[in-house]
Amino acid sequence: MTSWSVHPPLEEAADLARRLNVHPAVMAILLRRGLRLESDIRGYLNPAIENLEKPSAFTDMDKAVARIRRAISSSEKILVYGDYDVDGVTAAAILVPILRSLGADVEIHLPHRVYEGYGLNIDSLAVWLKRKAGLVITVDNGITSVEAVKYLKENNVDTILVDHHVPKDRIPSADAIISGAVPGKGNPDSPLAACGLAFKLGWALLGDFDKVEPYLDLVTLGTVADLAPVEGDNRILLKWGLPCLSRSKRAGIRALMEAARIHPDFVNYRDIAFGLGPRINAAGRMGSPMEAFRLLTTDNFLEARNLAQILEAGNRERQRVEADAYREAAKFVETNLALDERHVIVVESSHWHEGVLGIVAARLTERFHRPAIVIALKGGVGKGSGRSVAGFSIFTSVLECEDLLDSFGGHAQACGLSIREEKIPDLRKRLNAAASHVFQGAKDSLGLWVECEITPAELGLQLLQDLEKLAPFGPGNPKPLFLSRGMKLRGEIKKRGKDTLQCWMSDAAGEVTCEVIGFRAYERWQTGSKIKREFDIVYQPTLKNSNGIRSITLELESWR
Repeated sequence: MTSWSVHPPLEEAADLARRLNVHPAVMAILLRRGLRLESDIRGYLNPAIENLEKPSAFTDMDKAVARIRRAISSSEKILVYGDYDVDGVTAAAILVPILRSLGADVEIHLPHRVYEGYGLNIDSLAVWLKRKAGLVITVDNGITSVEAVKYLKENNVDTILVDHHVPKDRIPSADAIISGAVPGKGNPDSPLAACGLAFKLGWALLGDFDKVEPYLDLVTLGTVADLAPVEGDNRILLKWGLPCLSRSKRAGIRALMEAARIHPDFVNYRDIAFGLGPRINAAGRMGSPMEAFRLLTTDNFLEARNLAQILEAGNRERQRVEADAYREAAKFVETNLALDERHVIVVESSHWHEGVLGIVAARLTERFHRPAIVIALKGGVGKGSGRSVAGFSIFTSVLECEDLLDSFGGHAQACGLSIREEKIPDLRKRLNAAASHVFQGAKDSLGLWVECEITPAELGLQLLQDLEKLAPFGPGNPKPLFLSRGMKLRGEIKKRGKDTLQCWMSDAAGEVTCEVIGFRAYERWQTGSKIKREFDIVYQPTLKNSNGIRSITLELESWR
């Protein structure tokens, strides 16, 4: 059972809350998240686009811009080499049109997940060398491709790396590197995903923020889908980018919303994470990522609608394959892994599709509150994808076992790897031994932290409106959770969609009744709660506006 820990009250929150006209509970949240100065708090509550870090903050930005301009002026062929996930596709969909608007002779290559794999593939590069590419710009890969960059250099091809992944012991000898993860190349605290880095490079090339602003919708898509921390520049980009996404005139985004049945008036973080993102990812998981790229760059709505339907079909197939793999993986964890083998969950099978590993890992992490690595086996070789919990870097943990791996890359919250089948037991053993000191007996830090205990009657308008100012929520900016005890179930639990729980609950006094929504909760509820009528619940309160009528919805996180 997931543990609940309630934060103690902060006496200093009340006075500061009065001075800044912020609800005391929200002020306590801000203080607990490290915001102490009034100026920082005001800036956090009102993130201004003017506060974005300028492109010049990257050491190699001037070199990258100069090299690209030289390629354009000499009609040199430029190859943008992306990745097959949403971050890589959106980064390419930002950079390629910007380069073309500047008159560049630019081509795009997005690798096939199964046949080419992650990163710069030398065989694929060889084909482009025959087509006379003179400059390669990577987006969302390249920082670990030491040999591939060397190969390009030996063939007189320059390379610009635009990558947010963490480098290993050697840095490729590229002509320019746009990254916050490489020492000396940018702000090491920068949370930008590759789409954000491509946006900064496009900004530098165009020289005017107003000209790059139309790409905020794509930055938002890639940032959310890649689980990038909702901090710093990312929080500003998302705060401004979510409304841009809602009103986007991009044919592909409009067609994608139509296919996903997402109303364009207001698109939220969850709509991207569970609606738009998976459909774009489905192209790279189950087919070709070029379909997603064409969708995001076409001006023709009919073409966009056809491409969206292709992605929709791929997503349905992905959901089926993912559901089968998840059920098998979860059952394996519960029946085959001892408790000391669950600090970092490592599961493998020859039945699983390589394209759904990351999603299955994310669902295992969500269910067991532990990092998870899911590996698909084929011919004695495993391809794996990992996801982590807040505060635990899966990249650092797996990097310590690099001697067991054929290849590896990633960042704190996600990783990808390849490994020989016979070495998987050693990987599981070493990861769990190393992580035992972090997770053993640390259930409070791994459970749910609750901001305060409250009754629904105390959820006033100011509290809910001030909570909205902390959004969007995601990695690095977790949604604030509240605890209400003795909530009484009114009526019956209903199932919405595939696994969403919907019901009504009243407070212990019977004074206030609220709608309760539990995403991915119906199946869990059915396994142990369906005969109960009274509950303690942990939830995120949200303000719902339907036809001008405001009501409170409780987004259920946990219950007892």
